This record gives sequence, structure tokens and C-alpha cells, in this order.
Amino acid sequence: MMLRTLAYGGRVIYSRTACEVERSAEKILRLVEERRSKEEAVALGFDMEWKPSFKKGVSPGKAAVMQICGDMDNCYVFHIFHSGISQNLQLLLENNTIPKVGVGIAIDAKKAFKDHNVCVSSLVDLSTLANQKVHGGPSKRSLSSLSLEFLHQELPKENFIRLGNWETDILSEKQLDYAATDAYISWKLYHALMELPNVD
Repeated sequence: MMLRTLAYGGRVIYSRTACEVERSAEKILRLVEERRSKEEAVALGFDMEWKPSFKKGVSPGKAAVMQICGDMDNCYVFHIFHSGISQNLQLLLENNTIPKVGVGIAIDAKKAFKDHNVCVSSLVDLSTLANQKVHGGPSKRSLSSLSLEFLHQELPKENFIRLGNWETDILSEKQLDYAATDAYISWKLYHALMELPNVD
């Protein structure tokens, strides 16, 4: 069976300055309110990137990029290494009524608190959610394996981007696409999983 590689085809909104981050976060907050006014399900695909360390005894870099996706049309990439966490972004992240969904999301939340003193609330780990939907006992699943199992699509294999320099002055198109795709897939997976019944 031929599997299609999953890629994000919507608009990527890149915010690098504090003002840009503030405006983009406000747009996401408005999106959430619009969805709720229509009684639609609300969840945000969430992920973060940081510069890895390849030397023993050298810590990884500070959380540099945060990506958030709330629909198939727009994905927001915040270059928080340069902008910091704006007021609206902090309100969004700390709002415990807005689910943030991803794989290993607790690790990202811990990193956000350590590096930027922001508490990301209402976390949903997609691997844990998937364990509630399938028989066979709990197991840790990667975003790639979840995409194969539940969306029947492959993730692009781009470790050279994932392990690259997220502290760079301006993110490249490939970095932006990679970041947006991760958040989008998390959002898409959450909705696919929520349509499935829990196993007994």
C-alpha cells in the first residue's frame, strides 16, 4: 500500500517580534471564542523546538520556537527566542479551558516553564489518548507512528531540520514548514482520536 506523506498545506504565520507575537496570539484567542460561540470543539496542536546539544556536559539551548495550530487553514510559529512570551501568548498558554495537544507535551510544558516562566495548562498527550482508543495495553507512541496508525499518512523524515539551529536570526522556509507540520498533525490527530470510542 502506498502511503501519502503528510504535509501542512495551509498558511504559516511567522511571528518574530514581541508585537507580532502579541497580535498572532490575539488572533488565536479570537478563533477559540468564535469556535465556542458556535459550540464547536476547541483544541490547539502544540509543539516546541530548541537547539540541541551534541557535547557531553553542555545543556540544550533555550526553548526557541513555539508552534500552535487550531485549524487546517492557519498555523502560528512563534520565534520566542527573540520575542519572549507576550501577554496574550501567556494568557493563551495558561488558560486551562483550552486543550493543548501533542506528543510528549509535558516535556515541552516543563521546558517552557524552565526557560520562559510560563505554565502551559490543559495538556493532552496524544500517545496517552491513543492508548484509550486501542486494545493491547499502554505503549509510548511517537507522532510519526500515530500518524501512520490513525491517519494512514507518513511524516516527512527531516531530522536534519529538527536537529538544526532554532536560535537563528530568521527561520528558513524549511524550518517553518517543519514546525507548522508538527503542530498541524497534532491538531489533526486529536480530532481523529476523539471520534473513536474508548476501549473497555
